[in-house]
Amino acid sequence: MKVVLVTKIKNLGNIGDIVDVKSGFARNFLLPYHKALPATDDYIKDFEEKKEEYLKKAKDELSLAEANALHLKDLKLTISANAQESGALFGSVGVTEVLEALHAEGHDFVTKASIILLAGPIKEVGEFTVNVELHPEIVKSISIEVKAT
Repeated sequence: MKVVLVTKIKNLGNIGDIVDVKSGFARNFLLPYHKALPATDDYIKDFEEKKEEYLKKAKDELSLAEANALHLKDLKLTISANAQESGALFGSVGVTEVLEALHAEGHDFVTKASIILLAGPIKEVGEFTVNVELHPEIVKSISIEVKAT
């Protein structure tokens, strides 16, 4: 199915690109979340009329992400978890725990979907790096220290 992108989508294209995607991806993600329009003549004409509006919205989102990235600069979080004497955790520290720690620090703009655990859930005590994708173009790394309780 051919669609016209109205937002930048990582690994797919930029605003205004006409791309061919699987029908399910278009129906279940791109169209319901207003990230694309079907590539019909009417929608393409409608997009061309509103292109400046879409570009302005994208620029505003990028500016907001850059401002939020400054809040995450040099951020170091500490998360306490139950652990064995050997340092292995009972359970793991995942995206939810990292998100709760970020929200406790006042970073409410971070969403669960934007947190990327590089090596999967953390299963031992120590220091780790976690990426936070604020925008497809802006990814910040934060340091997480997991301590035993």
